[in-house]
Amino acid sequence: MPELGLSQSDTNMLAKQVSVVFHSAATVRFDEPLKKSVVLNMLGTRRVLELSKKMSKLAAFIHVSTAYSYCNRKEIDEIIYPENVSPQKVIDIAEWMDESMLESILPKLMDGRPTTYHYSKALAEHILATEGSGLPLAIVRPSIVTAAFKEPMPGWVDGVNGPSTFIIMTGKGLLRTMLVYKGSVVDWMPVDMVANLLLTTAWHIGTHRPDGVKVYNCTSGDLNKVTWLDIHRTATPIINRFPSLHVIRYPGGSFKSHSVHNKLAIKLFHTLPAYVVDTLTWVFGHKTEFVSLVKRMERASGFLEYFTTYEWKFKCNNLIELRDLQNSVDRKLFDFDIRQVEWIPYLESYVKGVRKFLLHEDDSTLPVARRRLMRLYYAELLAKTAVFLGIVHMLLTKTSLSQHLLWFFINLTFHIMQRMPKSWLRYLMSH
Repeated sequence: MPELGLSQSDTNMLAKQVSVVFHSAATVRFDEPLKKSVVLNMLGTRRVLELSKKMSKLAAFIHVSTAYSYCNRKEIDEIIYPENVSPQKVIDIAEWMDESMLESILPKLMDGRPTTYHYSKALAEHILATEGSGLPLAIVRPSIVTAAFKEPMPGWVDGVNGPSTFIIMTGKGLLRTMLVYKGSVVDWMPVDMVANLLLTTAWHIGTHRPDGVKVYNCTSGDLNKVTWLDIHRTATPIINRFPSLHVIRYPGGSFKSHSVHNKLAIKLFHTLPAYVVDTLTWVFGHKTEFVSLVKRMERASGFLEYFTTYEWKFKCNNLIELRDLQNSVDRKLFDFDIRQVEWIPYLESYVKGVRKFLLHEDDSTLPVARRRLMRLYYAELLAKTAVFLGIVHMLLTKTSLSQHLLWFFINLTFHIMQRMPKSWLRYLMSH
């Protein structure tokens, strides 16, 4: 939209009064058609830049990009890399080509990137570099933005992105498998540290006016490493300590390192149970929803696979230099030093934050949620035992040994139940 939809009076007011611009507006959908990504992420950046050129007091223009704008490279420095096709040519072809034509050339255009989001963000950086000459510009590239480390409070989160979706779906017992290279590094940044870096960058650009476009990789992998294996070992017990009120199945499952193994696990532990549950709910006259829910979950997991099966090395020298420029007071007020974060306490605050701010479940509901989780645990244990006994019976039903084995496992089951605390048994029987 020309002039960003602003009236002439609003444009004049902004041109006279604004001194710092933070441009973070974008479509972040991974499945966005190229046309829409071009309009929102590229033309949107150009129009904000054009408006900023009218600002007589402009001291700093800070553009929020993504650390994965050049994810087709294994090592990403704090520079803007060349592209095969200029931004203007991409804008031109997006205007006259229809979607089917664009789809046919998209892989060649994106040059190894998985989504139009990452491609359009890279081209937006080029627009800034070529059309923002002479302006006080900087680009901040956060990796995966996660819950707050400190501010406004530990664990604060208001958006459902990759890690938050993982916590929710794992906690509800729906996510049982993911394709992940367990030893690869997870690169993420707490949202308050990203905000603090943006503010500090604006200060630095406004007071020091460095030449050219300054780029800051706002990343953690090179400074404070944590792997997917670390996440799996740590997050699952925490999720079970702070369960949701609406757990559907006792949480479980594992990461898979091989695509075939993961696809088989999806069919067995996601698709098949969803169809069974929806069939039963349909028989009893209720609304079916689990198949569509699982399909959406698998679609989201599919987009994330690119990032859970690869690893990047982000250089962040500019980031470190900027922190070194802060005085002791500013380091406390505008803290973005990821090296101080201890991941286990942070993950606990993240899980609790998802429960409180996304699922809207107060801490006072934890006792009820934990009792429900316990009930699901023993229900699943008994169900697995029943299936096992059924298999044993089918395999050995024609032998004289079968009855002895069957009675042995039945007695073993009752023995286990007898050793349970009576309070657990009473709870199971009453619910």
